[in-house]
Amino acid sequence: MLRDSESWLAGVGHHLQTIYDQGQPDIFLTGYTWHDPHTYSAAKLATLNSHAWGFGYGKHLVDADGNDEMIYAMMFSDSHRNAEPVVGYAKQWDWHPDHGPLVLGAGYTAGVTSRADIFNNIPFPLVLPLVSVGIGRVRLYGTFIPRVTSKLNNGNVAFFFARTAFR
Repeated sequence: MLRDSESWLAGVGHHLQTIYDQGQPDIFLTGYTWHDPHTYSAAKLATLNSHAWGFGYGKHLVDADGNDEMIYAMMFSDSHRNAEPVVGYAKQWDWHPDHGPLVLGAGYTAGVTSRADIFNNIPFPLVLPLVSVGIGRVRLYGTFIPRVTSKLNNGNVAFFFARTAFR
């Protein structure tokens, strides 16, 4: 079983290295966070930052089936105006309606982040849904961070960012 795990990890590492070596370079710009008004009090919403300005760098690779994979690192202003880093991988299955320039994507992202308000900045993993719409070298992405408890003032947050490819 340990050999299977080591083999799987080696395969994942090789795949990520392939994206890095063969992928197109990208710049990311973050910009907006939506907080569900049904999961936050009006007083708490008034204190939250919806301007998640930040930037990042990554590489993406289109696979043999025309789907998009990317590795990335970003830093942005979180809901409490603290710097939030995230490093991750994303996979999206892409559709080209009418075979035109518009591309729609749906998939997931998995990575590591840290936040001052969660685990006191100790890095922790994340796995989130990811959707996108793009034309040419530009894509707009959205993800959703769901509530993990029924407690008021947490979760149901949508985060939006853009990617521009260099090549």
